[in-house]
Amino acid sequence: MLGIRLLLIAVGILMVVSLLGYSLSRDPRWLRFAGLSLRGGLALVVLLMLAYLVERLVMVF
Repeated sequence: MLGIRLLLIAVGILMVVSLLGYSLSRDPRWLRFAGLSLRGGLALVVLLMLAYLVERLVMVF
């Protein structure tokens, strides 16, 4: 659980850094990197929720 939290924190830090980079340089590559970070973070959250759902379903049966 700690590893997943650390990954989510790292994704958040990457997004903040990339948005700050875009605000300073106006280079669209920073926005693309922020989008990739957002998608990666959302995918991680979805996988975490699916694992939680499977765990609950296994407990019920």
